[in-house]
Amino acid sequence: MSAVATLGQALTGWKGYAAVALAAATLASCAAWTTQGWRKGVQIAELQRDLQQTRADRNATVLDAIKIDINAIAGAAARAAADAGALPAQVGEMTKALKNAKPLLVGCRPDDVRVRSLTDAVRAARGAAAGQPPGRAMPANTGPTAKP
Repeated sequence: MSAVATLGQALTGWKGYAAVALAAATLASCAAWTTQGWRKGVQIAELQRDLQQTRADRNATVLDAIKIDINAIAGAAARAAADAGALPAQVGEMTKALKNAKPLLVGCRPDDVRVRSLTDAVRAARGAAAGQPPGRAMPANTGPTAKP
């Protein structure tokens, strides 16, 4: 007998139906597995896209804040450059006042005018080091991101 005839005899009756059902179930499960893989792949791609969009939005926000800070720094630098011309004149004036002051005797303490001149010179030097324009007690708020 041929192999096909032998297989046909073996699959007659309930065994044939069971083999067909098993083959159909295997085929259906493979198709379902593939479909689920495609569907989950799409979901993962959408989640990755959303994550990348969130990162891009956050980076754009940070970049905008950096641009604001750069503009604030540029403005402060421009103000410092504008105020830098007045500083040597003030320091020269204070130096002149200190040179023209009467010398102290040994063991004497400086008077109020001399102490005030020294204090003004120290304040001006500290203000220049801190980037404050002359005559201002506190630095100006340079923008929305400036901290106290």
